[in-house]
Amino acid sequence: MTEHRDFNAVAMQWDEEPRRVKLAGEIASAIQAHIHLSPEWDALDIGCGTGLVTLQLAPSLRSMTGADSSPGMLERLTAKIQQSGSANVHTELCDLAGGELPSGKYHLITSAMTMHHIDKIEPLLQSLKSMLHTGGWVALADLESEDGSFHDDPTGIFHNGFSADELFGMLERAGFSSVTVSPVTKVMRGERSYPVLLARAQLR
Repeated sequence: MTEHRDFNAVAMQWDEEPRRVKLAGEIASAIQAHIHLSPEWDALDIGCGTGLVTLQLAPSLRSMTGADSSPGMLERLTAKIQQSGSANVHTELCDLAGGELPSGKYHLITSAMTMHHIDKIEPLLQSLKSMLHTGGWVALADLESEDGSFHDDPTGIFHNGFSADELFGMLERAGFSSVTVSPVTKVMRGERSYPVLLARAQLR
């Protein structure tokens, strides 16, 4: 089993990678394009890191909670919240992969490039389901299945992406409906192109 990655060690430099910032923006834009966000919604962004997706979605929502297991990442997000004056954005330190759940109920739960860092996905989906209001949505973006070449360092990588069928099946087995999985962007590394999928599903 792979070890978990120390995200505290990279938190201060996380936003300095243009490719990472661009990808987060494209994922956030795709979520906004595929799900009609409401100013009456409370949302949760799991594995939020420094809030690259969190802060882009927040203006369209009543509240946005960024949850992460890394205090260093949340420290960076807190500083950005203070700088931007985003009064509706909050942070919560918790480890969903370890069974910890944020408090509250949500209308939308998002994640961006987080699931491949989590060993057991189906229990996580059950946890997300328990935190959603009826009619609420999940929007989960991650790599399409790849050969392991995307990450230079495999530490903390439990999955080399996911196929569309795999994501679809896991969400259906978890009890979600209106499941859709589609490619939303690509990440270029050298001459290699790595598609990124967005899975959307609703709790009926």
